[in-house]
Amino acid sequence: MRTSRKYVARIALLVLPFLAAFAGGCGGGGEEGAAEVTESVPVETVRVGLESVTPSISYSGTVSAGREALLGAQIQGRVEKLHVDIGDRVKQGDILVEMAGEQLVQAKAQFVVAEKDWERMTILLEKGAVTQQSFDKIDAAYQAAKAGYQMILESAQIRAPFTGVVSRRFLEEGEVFTLMPTAAGSPAILELMQLDPVKITIEASERERPFVRKGLDAVVEVDGYPGREFRGTVSRVAPSFDPMSRTASAVVVISNKDETLRPGMVADVTLSLPAREAILIPRDALMRQEGTGTFFAYVVEDGIAGRRVLELGSAFGPGIEVVSGLADGDDIVTAGRYRLYDGAEVTVREREGDR
Repeated sequence: MRTSRKYVARIALLVLPFLAAFAGGCGGGGEEGAAEVTESVPVETVRVGLESVTPSISYSGTVSAGREALLGAQIQGRVEKLHVDIGDRVKQGDILVEMAGEQLVQAKAQFVVAEKDWERMTILLEKGAVTQQSFDKIDAAYQAAKAGYQMILESAQIRAPFTGVVSRRFLEEGEVFTLMPTAAGSPAILELMQLDPVKITIEASERERPFVRKGLDAVVEVDGYPGREFRGTVSRVAPSFDPMSRTASAVVVISNKDETLRPGMVADVTLSLPAREAILIPRDALMRQEGTGTFFAYVVEDGIAGRRVLELGSAFGPGIEVVSGLADGDDIVTAGRYRLYDGAEVTVREREGDR
């Protein structure tokens, strides 16, 4: 027993100094840890201010003809002569189709008879062989027959309502045109398109509609011509929203003198909105709260970092618009932000680019 007690005592004498040293080390470490908690964090900042920006809105749409029309006759009848084919260019007023039909034949016959009666009565009137009253009756019948024939003749001659290109043909010579609707929609013999200018219809949401106005400039790009930009203008905006899509349609008109843009092309349209002032911050100052859609940044005031929740707007190059959460002249942290917390002491160091 004596041997055991001496052994334990010796062990205690050897261990106690180490325990004391360890305890002292832990106590000193605690003081240093407290100092580290309150140690100033080095950061870099940038001062934000109001800047002039030109916001934009982007859409996708399809190029369509500036004007297009399904052309048919006002009377039923056989297609007597087609003067054009698909792809032909025509000018306003050109005769495209001539029709033949019973109405035209009857009207022409009535006109010929009325014209001969009128010629005979004119001669008799000059000789004094008939009264003026008798001549007036024949003259009235002649004028009515002439007007009726002219009207049906014009209906039987289909002319181009505008300068354009024949895009489709529904009937061939010898086929009968009827006034009944067809698979193409309205009864038609030809389809005519105007390729200069062309237009693109876009759909603006309820949030975007107040900014989309007539006269806005538009930049159009198509996949067929990468890197090339086409300029256009908003020509009209619908005053109401579609009840199904909850959007309002707007039409962008683009000059197309070289006819590069063709109906059916898919286009990206960017509308340039009026310039305004906004607070922009660099992307490297923006932070996102994990698992949420909340964005924030740190603002330095009197050596203290404060966490500011931000409402963001549009992106402008390397900057992001801040709608609310910052004020003109705030200093925001761009480097060292991941070591910060709300209320942390900071030391603003000079940025490398400013040295």
